[in-house]
Amino acid sequence: MSAGRGRSESGGGFSARAATGGRGGLGRLFLTEPPERPLSPERRRSTAGKILAFFRPYRLPIAVSLAAILVTSGLGLVNPFLLKLLIDDAIPSLDLSKLNLYVGLMIVVPIASGLIGVGQSYLNNVIGQSVMRDLRTALYAHLQRMPLRFFTETKTGEIQSRLANDVGGVQGVVTDTASSVASNLAVAISTILAMFVIDWRLTALSLGLLPFFMYLTLRVGRVRRAVSAETQRSLAEISAVTEETLS
Repeated sequence: MSAGRGRSESGGGFSARAATGGRGGLGRLFLTEPPERPLSPERRRSTAGKILAFFRPYRLPIAVSLAAILVTSGLGLVNPFLLKLLIDDAIPSLDLSKLNLYVGLMIVVPIASGLIGVGQSYLNNVIGQSVMRDLRTALYAHLQRMPLRFFTETKTGEIQSRLANDVGGVQGVVTDTASSVASNLAVAISTILAMFVIDWRLTALSLGLLPFFMYLTLRVGRVRRAVSAETQRSLAEISAVTEETLS
């Protein structure tokens, strides 16, 4: 009886140490261990360079996608100007031909923008999936070159989590976040230019609030980055414990 209790307390697949804070358990998940030190700026630049290297074979599709983003951003500014012309020109002058022209363009422009957006989304997914395929292949090839000591010191579940969860997180950045950042940047620049054309004084007043919102965005970004890193580490720990418990 005591021997069985000893096995259940100190042996087995899920020990008390693993559950409450050991390095091989869920300690990071419950924040019982101090977080790892953040990467140095040099390490960040090196990692970013390695990731960007996977995009080099797809320079042409990326250029087409960026061009589509610029076109859709420009088309998004057309309808407000058409509405201005409709109110200030076509309606006061009772010019039916101008009225039909402006209304027709206000219908055609969103349709064209939507079609270009669909093509751009498809292209982004093709680029993202291709980059993910190359990244997974490179990671698998790298694992094949690792010495046997690496596999004896690293849990199998943690390796599987890195291949699945971490690469999956990169996939979200590649397919969604990167294109959203480029699109929002293009929209912001084109909108600011249009605002300057309409009234530079109101535009300058509006931009005066920009540093405050940029500061808030940077602060929130740091917190989200830390939470995302902790989430990935916790997923790796959970996969390692699950694999050890069930195997």
